[in-house]
Amino acid sequence: HKLVRINLSEQTDISDLMGNDLPVQDYGTAGASFKWWDGVLLTAIKEESWVLLDELNLASQSVLEGLNSCLDHRATVYIPELGRTFKCPRTFRIFAAQNPLAQGGGRKGLPKSFLNIFTKVYVDALTDSDLRAIVASRYPSLD
Repeated sequence: HKLVRINLSEQTDISDLMGNDLPVQDYGTAGASFKWWDGVLLTAIKEESWVLLDELNLASQSVLEGLNSCLDHRATVYIPELGRTFKCPRTFRIFAAQNPLAQGGGRKGLPKSFLNIFTKVYVDALTDSDLRAIVASRYPSLD
């Protein structure tokens, strides 16, 4: 599956994920008009790609709320500007990653109700031994 990584931050807006009407040059009338452009998440849904939401605990509350409908039982995204609902395909998957709150940088604790949507896996920092094992398995010809 194609994997699309979306790096979230406080500046990420739900329109970055879903899409937006943006101005385009209309050469026929020498003026500007607006055209809908799919956001990265809506594009991934349409292409049945898998999505990695990176730095989930840096996302704003409005972005988290905007993700609810594709994460819960509805598995849909409604785009009011288009008046359309897009169903997440059965093969569509969303993964999320976040660093510990203690790292600071605007990270916030997410509600348990939101986190319980995901299967949680905790990963400790890789040791020298871990890194050597990875390199040895990927490049067995190296000393």
